[in-house]
Amino acid sequence: MTEAGCWAHARRKFFDLHAANQSQLATQALDYIGELYAIERDAKTLDATQRRRLRQERAKPIADKLHA
Repeated sequence: MTEAGCWAHARRKFFDLHAANQSQLATQALDYIGELYAIERDAKTLDATQRRRLRQERAKPIADKLHA
């Protein structure tokens, strides 16, 4: 089983952390999440198969960095 979360809620937590402490870790996380949002904008007009391929090629490496 894999938990799926909402990037908007995760982003808010990092934003709050950055606003309160000027956290560099939070800044990096916000940058990564911004990159993921940009990929989703690119994926908007694609069909499901193309979206999956785009996410595997471009979003997965960013999500992996964020997770690490």
